[in-house]
Amino acid sequence: MQISSDLTVTIQKLLSARSGLVGTSQQTFAKAGTALRTEAPVIRPGATGDEDGTEYDLFGSFGQAPDVPATSSASSTTTADDPYMHAGKANYGELYAEYTRFIASMIEADRQHKDSTVERHFIPAGETRETVMAMDEHAYMWAVQDEMEAAADRSPQAQGNKTIANQGLNYGDATRMASDALFSLQKALPALNDTLARLTPKAVEERMQSVGDDPKLQRLAQQVAKNDMLSARSSLRYVDRIVRSVESGSNKVDGAILVKNGQGQYQLGDFSISFNGQVMLTSKDTFKAF
Repeated sequence: MQISSDLTVTIQKLLSARSGLVGTSQQTFAKAGTALRTEAPVIRPGATGDEDGTEYDLFGSFGQAPDVPATSSASSTTTADDPYMHAGKANYGELYAEYTRFIASMIEADRQHKDSTVERHFIPAGETRETVMAMDEHAYMWAVQDEMEAAADRSPQAQGNKTIANQGLNYGDATRMASDALFSLQKALPALNDTLARLTPKAVEERMQSVGDDPKLQRLAQQVAKNDMLSARSSLRYVDRIVRSVESGSNKVDGAILVKNGQGQYQLGDFSISFNGQVMLTSKDTFKAF
């Protein structure tokens, strides 16, 4: 499905804009000076930037670890010669320790209004020790989180539970699960589109110009843009995961669940979702939360 790669590209564009938004002149942001951190304030993983009560909790319950043994996928992956954990090899316990340690370092750095330069012990696929240290803080945190979930899925217990769940899944259960996911997707899109609209070069330029030359207001406008950028990245991850969950398992999707309209905004496309050959939902249905 093309939209998944499009979401990935959008996230990468936002990542590449850490020192200023795409298409925004360096001269505009130079007015803000160097008083601000180069990263947005720490935001709870999966939460929106403005903390308005709408939560995108990528774990389902932030701070609560799934019931997975620490040695679920492998024994210790680090050695004296190579003290780094690697994608596909690190076990859940090691990754969880790294995840919580790194978040704590981010919170402490934010409290002291400093950049977090703490050493990073996990190397995602395709990265090196050098490139990992250069990664954006939240990109690294999310990479560790993704690997944690992959390690949990690799455990024999998780594989067994998945097999049992798939065997017991019926048409009604699959329909309710897909409807619930699409309801969440539908609910998340307006906030995502609003945030992306505020990140266009024109919108950012207008906001910077509207506050005039007051240094404090310029810094505030720049911080708002960085908060929006982080919120958009978090929301894009959330949306991408929903789409992937609907497309997984025994579900068969015809058409596109998510598309971009002429204004560059995300919306539901024209699709139908089948379970074991039976159509259970289409884009014309009303989706419900269960």
